[in-house]
Amino acid sequence: MKTDTPLAPVHAERPRRILLADCDSYFVRCAMLADPGGAGKAELLLVGGRADSRGVVTSASYAARKFGVHAGMPMSQAVRMCPGAMVVPVPGEMVSAKHHEVRAVLDEFSPVVEAASVDEFFLDLGGTEELYRHEPLAETARRIQQAVLERTGISLSIGGATQRTLAKMAASVNKPFGVHVVEPGAEAEFIARFDLADIPGVGPAFAEALRRRGATRVRDLLPLDEATLVAWLGEGRGNWLYRLSRGMGSGGGVAPRAAQKSISHERTFAHDIADEDEIESKLAYLCGETGASLRADGLKARTVTIKMRYADFTDRSASRTVAEPLESDRAIYRVARTLVRQLRAQRRGGIRLLGVGVSKLGEEAEAEPMLFEPPQGLESDRDRRLSAATDRLRVRFGREAVLPARVAPKPKAAE
Repeated sequence: MKTDTPLAPVHAERPRRILLADCDSYFVRCAMLADPGGAGKAELLLVGGRADSRGVVTSASYAARKFGVHAGMPMSQAVRMCPGAMVVPVPGEMVSAKHHEVRAVLDEFSPVVEAASVDEFFLDLGGTEELYRHEPLAETARRIQQAVLERTGISLSIGGATQRTLAKMAASVNKPFGVHVVEPGAEAEFIARFDLADIPGVGPAFAEALRRRGATRVRDLLPLDEATLVAWLGEGRGNWLYRLSRGMGSGGGVAPRAAQKSISHERTFAHDIADEDEIESKLAYLCGETGASLRADGLKARTVTIKMRYADFTDRSASRTVAEPLESDRAIYRVARTLVRQLRAQRRGGIRLLGVGVSKLGEEAEAEPMLFEPPQGLESDRDRRLSAATDRLRVRFGREAVLPARVAPKPKAAE
């Protein structure tokens, strides 16, 4: 029997169904949740470093952004532009805790979730059409939004497309708490509305190189052939941008969870620090930040690393791997303090930056025999219980609620 209508291939490949879930003003929201009576009531809120130091803005509330404040701006400048704004530090414990809470909800909707950053997640919903009864992808995205908001207090903006780059760009269209899905076949029309500088991966230098050629919008590239872009930009970038500007970029799929390699925190000081007690006080604070992040991920570590940057921008670092895996602030501090004292014995002078990191991580990091090294006894059960209790208090009352004795402000003497 003949037919005039060609039959579709039995195994025709379905278009990808990729979502990018972007947490709206994430650090601001975490700061509000960590301190509901303070930051939680502030309309003008800046999160990041101190205004009287070299600190920068990590995030700003939407109301503060209307004054021209943006991430990466010196905090001192942001305060001048947005007078009356409340400035708070990044709530490290809450940021980490909410990341895992959001991830847990997303894992219920998709078999493959990839954390692109602390506040962005890619989801691959390919093959879930039957599970969701063939509902539109935008409808699934809205149900994800609602579930995350109800269970974590975090608002999401979600973009959907057949490829990662377009899904990420789509998430920016209707912020905050919006959904935008680029339907299969509409990729070229969607990306044509953007400036080239809006494309993830096109940084300032890349955009400037294109501007000098007369191209500032995606539409400006459409009359050009692939050979011209390759001649301008090189084979890799030229081929990539040619395909993407026509909605043909692939960008790869969504990768499953990758094992974390290390955790670290560092601090740049407003003024160079040379006093040894003050250096160790700053070290204790950073060990607490690093320990909290480690425990929030359910991990332990066997290697502790410290980094110091001197006034002349010379960096010095030292590491130590111990026999028993560590998780408590006190144990991390004991190792880090020894390393700092060793480096300071080699060179004194003011430092402008101090950092603490841990590596050799694992959910159940096993003890490993160390040649010529006796058991350390660095960490006790009491240390672990104390750190766990501290984490709970800080999540409830804020980062400054519990500080190590050498970090907490000393009481003023009676007059």
